[in-house]
Amino acid sequence: MACGETITEPLMVAAIDLGTTFSSYAFATRGDFKDDPTKISSYAWSTGSQPGLSLKTPTCILFDKVQNFFAFGAEAEDKYSELAQEEDHIHWSFFRRFKMQLYDKQEISRDFMLVSENGCFIPAMKVFSESIKYLKTHLENHINSKTVCIKPQEIEWVLTIPAIWSDPAKQFMREAANTAGIPNSRLILALEPEAASVYCKNLPVDRTVCSERKSALEVFSPGTKYLILDAGGGTIDITVQEIKPDGNIKQIYMANGGDWGGVKVDQAFEEFLTDMVGMETMEVFREEDKLEYLSLCREFEMKKRDIRPDSKAKCTIRVPVCLIERLQDVKGMSLKEVSSSNKSIVWVGDKLRLDAETAKSFFTEASRQIIDHISGIFEESAVIGTEAIVMVGDFSESPMLQEAIKTAFPNMTVIIPNEAGVAVLKGAVQFGFNPQVISPRIGRFTYGVSTNKRFRPHTDPEDKKQIVNGIMYCRKRFGKHVERGQSIEQGEVSEQQTYNPLTADQNRIILPIYVSLSIDPQYVDEEDCTYLGDLEVDMSDIQGGCEREVVVGMRFGGPDIAVEAIVKATGEIVNARFNCLR
Repeated sequence: MACGETITEPLMVAAIDLGTTFSSYAFATRGDFKDDPTKISSYAWSTGSQPGLSLKTPTCILFDKVQNFFAFGAEAEDKYSELAQEEDHIHWSFFRRFKMQLYDKQEISRDFMLVSENGCFIPAMKVFSESIKYLKTHLENHINSKTVCIKPQEIEWVLTIPAIWSDPAKQFMREAANTAGIPNSRLILALEPEAASVYCKNLPVDRTVCSERKSALEVFSPGTKYLILDAGGGTIDITVQEIKPDGNIKQIYMANGGDWGGVKVDQAFEEFLTDMVGMETMEVFREEDKLEYLSLCREFEMKKRDIRPDSKAKCTIRVPVCLIERLQDVKGMSLKEVSSSNKSIVWVGDKLRLDAETAKSFFTEASRQIIDHISGIFEESAVIGTEAIVMVGDFSESPMLQEAIKTAFPNMTVIIPNEAGVAVLKGAVQFGFNPQVISPRIGRFTYGVSTNKRFRPHTDPEDKKQIVNGIMYCRKRFGKHVERGQSIEQGEVSEQQTYNPLTADQNRIILPIYVSLSIDPQYVDEEDCTYLGDLEVDMSDIQGGCEREVVVGMRFGGPDIAVEAIVKATGEIVNARFNCLR
């Protein structure tokens, strides 16, 4: 197709995976995707001061002394290390693993602040949007360097997000992408385990590692149910899906998971060190020797990848000399003295040599939490007949986690794609070409609005009675739109509700949105109901006064919530927006 020719669909899909520990991007042209869905391009990142190349770069960002963006990824790590060496890092702002700040947050403000490694405050929206902007710009420059004739408006962008994130977190990421220069008209959010599922379904059999019970081809045949285990650096995302007769995918169990990702292994190692040298020594080391602390984190990140279930050899980790010095300053003891009673470790100079069983133990707690959670899912009636576990994500590349899953679920076929760490990223590109491939989805909550309905004597509580223009209303009734566990098709409008203004000159209706774990809540102030945000509907045409009716429906079949509102009398579509950020 020639440059400048009018198109009706994007010529390219580009996906950005901003992960907890590592990030990257991938892309494909429509022509390549039609020829071969697995023909997806990515970028080989320099690992900075470390040797070699990688398909991902560390999720680290650096701002200068006046809080302007300076660097991202390995470049940010190296520059911050250089500044710390020269003791010139005090007023710079360095962030790592900041994505976890959005995990499990039910209330998020647009202007909430993040604290950098050295105690500086920067708005979270700026940190996230600059990170996305960097990856977006890097991708565009990379494409231009290949002389590919693609204009910015011809690219559809896909941003991956954990399926277990709250609606406010999803909206925050969408707005961060908007701020980074990606308009909503060219932005799709992809739930990470869903993207990985699409990727695995399209993979040839010879590009997966599969246990002996079933082949990958059989697992992704119509009627087969399988559990997707997306084990990332920060979170574990799990969903259960089934292949439909047409080859598309339907969700049969709601997205779930927890914060049991690869970072838990790092934390276990740090707790091991802290038990050895003491909390005070470790805190001083983290605060006063940031360069060396970062170096130790990098060292363990590389070493943990080589820890295997059948390992017999000791695991050797270089420990910064300054930690040894801090221990001497705080406790007046050497590392050999504080660890003399522990026969599982040996000190040789600045090298900590751990016996194999101790090194493996760092994976125990994270693996146990994941296995316990999956075991609970398999007890649910909805997932009876599940035949396989598909492991994706950076943490899924760990031989320790792979063996733990296979041992815990011997009757399951376990499938691990050769590039498990980029399954989400590349699957997001494929998802961008066909977002309808996942449908239906299962609602995680019951959603509804706080409404004023006609008062029901002997049913509604007297303390909720409100009289407006001589009419008795019941305040805080839960106007349900979708139920927890409900199967919702892609693009399906939930149960529509009709609303009226309370006064003749009211020019907008604001409907507070609530979520609940109950199937049929009656009032929004019940114990398990939580305020989510507001739905605002334009009613600027005041003709008809209080008799005006607007029909509101919410679309829950996609990764995030969409809204539509229609004037009942005329069929006119009016502006409606959903906001769950404070």
